[in-house]
Amino acid sequence: MTVAQRPDLYPTRVLGEAVPKPRTDPSVWGEAPGPLDAEQLKQYESNGYLVLDNLLSAREVDLYLSELRRLGEDPALRASERVILEPESDEVRSVFEVEKVSEIFAELLRSPRLMNIARQVLDSEVYIHQSRVNYKPGFGGAPFHWHSDFETWHSEDGMPRPRAFSVSISLTENHPYNGPRRCHVVGCVGA
Repeated sequence: MTVAQRPDLYPTRVLGEAVPKPRTDPSVWGEAPGPLDAEQLKQYESNGYLVLDNLLSAREVDLYLSELRRLGEDPALRASERVILEPESDEVRSVFEVEKVSEIFAELLRSPRLMNIARQVLDSEVYIHQSRVNYKPGFGGAPFHWHSDFETWHSEDGMPRPRAFSVSISLTENHPYNGPRRCHVVGCVGA
C-alpha cells in the first residue's frame, strides 16, 4: 500500500460539517527516566502540556529579549518573507525560521535541555519543523487565537500524524491585561 493509498487518520479542511474524531496517537511516545520524570510525562499525556518553571536563567532571559529587539529592528529582516507585521501598524508580529536568522535562538532551540525533552517525549531523534518568535505589544496588536498547529502541518506540510512536540518559552511575565512576549518554538518533530 502506498502512502497515497493509506486512509487519512486525521482528515482536515474537508467540505461539509466538521466531525470531531478522537486522537488515535499518544501525546507521549517515550518513558522515564529522562529529563522528565514519570509524573511529568503522565501530566503531559493527560493535559497535552507541561509547565516548566525557571527553564532559563535571568541572564539568559535578558539575552533573548535583547535578541528579540535586535531582530525586530533589523530592516533587512523586516523586509523579508520571514516577518509578519501587525495588520494595524508597522510593528513586527512574528519572525519565522528564527533559527536561520539568529545564532542565539538557534543555540537555544538545539540545546540539550530542549532537544532531550523532545527526544524523550517522542522516543526518537528530532528536527526543527517550524520555529518563530511572536511579539505581542501591550494593549495592542492582533490576538494569537487558540489553534492547532498539527492541522496546518498535516494539511499544508503533509505531516501524517501528530507526532510532534511544541514548546513555547515566555520571556516576560504573563498578566491578564497583557500576554507575555514569547519565543514560540514550534515543532521539534520525530524523525
